[in-house]
Amino acid sequence: MKKNREFFYLQYNKINWKNQEKTGINSYINNYIIEHIISKHTDNIFSLFDIGFGVGFFIKTLIKNLNSKYKMMIEGCEPSRVNYDYFAKQKIQGIDLKIYPTGFLETETKLKFDFLTAIYVFPHFLFDELENVVDKINEMLKRKGQFILVLANEKYLKEKLDSEKDLFIESGEVTFNNKQYKEVLHYSDIPEIGKVIDYNREEAFYLSLFNQKGFTLISKEDLDDNGFICTLFVFEKN
Repeated sequence: MKKNREFFYLQYNKINWKNQEKTGINSYINNYIIEHIISKHTDNIFSLFDIGFGVGFFIKTLIKNLNSKYKMMIEGCEPSRVNYDYFAKQKIQGIDLKIYPTGFLETETKLKFDFLTAIYVFPHFLFDELENVVDKINEMLKRKGQFILVLANEKYLKEKLDSEKDLFIESGEVTFNNKQYKEVLHYSDIPEIGKVIDYNREEAFYLSLFNQKGFTLISKEDLDDNGFICTLFVFEKN
């Protein structure tokens, strides 16, 4: 089952993603990133770009937790117009915030960032886009800037698809640097929000990709995000 890139964006127009604020889904990983990574920033000012910010749940949590400690410059993009409009209508004051209703590769900004975040959004990029995506991340980061990537944990996802076979769609392989990696297309059923389709690839593929593109992996952790096991990677630009 092959879908064009617009499908992965437009599917978010058809689910009730604003319920994320009611259910608090992903609140654990959001708070973990803020407490254990971003709040370790030593300057009293930082800039951050959030790829695929959804309804702005992470951005609002970031502002709430750190606005009194740091001067923040925050930008982000969200290609789902429904989600973008929902966040854009909210009044957020006292912060340097700029958001774009575009996909990441189409977003243009002149700012260089200390942090870029991608929380459960890489499964919505097609494989053929990923090298350009990582090149753009590299371009947007300051030297020694950090890219924070959150994905479904590889082992957890395999066990989930083995036990709930109706979520599985198809599997295949992708080739990078003359090596093949598994790629799985599947449904993700998000409580009180809806069902979306995701691509997930082997962890080893991402490690190889970021290494080739000028990044160093500085930490990797498996975390329980309210019952959903994820892997959190932090890559630093060389």
